[in-house]
Amino acid sequence: MLFQASAAVSSSVNKAGRNAVVTSLMICCGFIACWTLVEIFFFINTIHHVIDFSGWLYHFGVVLVVSNSCINPFIYAAKYREFQTAIKRMLGKQVHPANSTTGHT
Repeated sequence: MLFQASAAVSSSVNKAGRNAVVTSLMICCGFIACWTLVEIFFFINTIHHVIDFSGWLYHFGVVLVVSNSCINPFIYAAKYREFQTAIKRMLGKQVHPANSTTGHT
């Protein structure tokens, strides 16, 4: 009996660990995607000093950098049901627990 409970806890911990790793990888990929273009511009500018920082491509890179600070909540919303529930509560939407036995929706 104790072994079954221990196995269930272990399985839950493994699932939570995998979920944390996947979420961290998604955040890292988002960071890399948002910062790569501007960093390439800076690197080339350091070597050659020929970059036009008034061009549309550089400005697009700046938009990506700024958007990096906005993407994490969307990643969390996609990955965590608890986060989704908290956002709904903050927005004033009625949230019913999934395990509700009252039959109301």
